[in-house]
Amino acid sequence: MNAKTKAYKVLVKGELRGPFKESSIINGIRSGMVPLTAKLLDIDSGEYIRARDLVDETKLDYDNTIPLFDGDF
Repeated sequence: MNAKTKAYKVLVKGELRGPFKESSIINGIRSGMVPLTAKLLDIDSGEYIRARDLVDETKLDYDNTIPLFDGDF
């Protein structure tokens, strides 16, 4: 990853996975694959953040996402 690309590791079941580019994580949030409460390790700073810190929830484009469930609740 180049110096301008932010990278994070995702904490999954007590294990860090990744690294993933910030844009990949944002796409995962939009598609429902990454919950907003997921803990992310910022590789540059070594600090943990929540996935929701990467997105402005008021600007998520839900109209252009693929539904994960196409039935009734």
